[in-house]
Amino acid sequence: MSEHPIEKGITGVVEVYELLDRVRTRQALVIRDDQFDGEALLEAARYADRRRIPLSVLDTGRFGLDDLESLARAGARLLTTDEARPKADEWEILQEACRAGGTRLAVFWNGPLPAAEGPSPVSWRSLEDLLASGLDLHVSNRAQPRDPDTLAALAAAGRKGKSFFVIYHAGPLVEGLVEPAGRRAWIHFADASVQDGPAAELAVRIARAAADAGSRAVAHIERGLEFDLLEELWGAGAALLFLTPPSDDRSRLRPVEVKAARRKVPARAYWLSTAFLP
Repeated sequence: MSEHPIEKGITGVVEVYELLDRVRTRQALVIRDDQFDGEALLEAARYADRRRIPLSVLDTGRFGLDDLESLARAGARLLTTDEARPKADEWEILQEACRAGGTRLAVFWNGPLPAAEGPSPVSWRSLEDLLASGLDLHVSNRAQPRDPDTLAALAAAGRKGKSFFVIYHAGPLVEGLVEPAGRRAWIHFADASVQDGPAAELAVRIARAAADAGSRAVAHIERGLEFDLLEELWGAGAALLFLTPPSDDRSRLRPVEVKAARRKVPARAYWLSTAFLP
């Protein structure tokens, strides 16, 4: 038996208040578009915008383009992927709506990056143009290998548009990350990627190149690194994200953890959370 209109109305009001309560109690919030209906999300976006609370909506493809435009113009930051919404023309529309709402559109690219020539749902030229006009782009090599020259070219396009081009690197560090870092890409890697002396030297070079360009290398400390290397990375400009339990106050590592917490990674420089590498 379907709900009575009055019951539907009550449910909608409760849903809005539940969402607004979540917004009130957090400094920043990411909400999937399938957690609440469109009206509740729109009301939350307007409320968050009035209170200057950062609110991001993760697009899974549930809503139409018009609904997402409304959310962006109301002040919500939009997060999507090349799988949920693989259309450059829609990205252009959403990017304009985000600009009008004072936010940004961010895309996580899961599949193979487009070639300079050849068919693709989003062409290479479109991707460069979008980056040059302010699109934030996140890519990982966990599911797809990434060509260093391609990453460097995308980083250069992003630098023109003051975009955030963010690279998540799994596996041993490679020399090809230095050039994108030097073109203002943000480079995330875990301490497992730094297993020996040459890798440690490369990590410091990547960190220094990124810092000199105006971005950062972000080292995710999941197991632990030598104290001297942590100090070198810090001195080279890296952000250190300690995912290990806090050290004892008497540990020489504790001051490094404390100062590392003060070097914040902006929300545009990571996908959803700093707690994991996508």
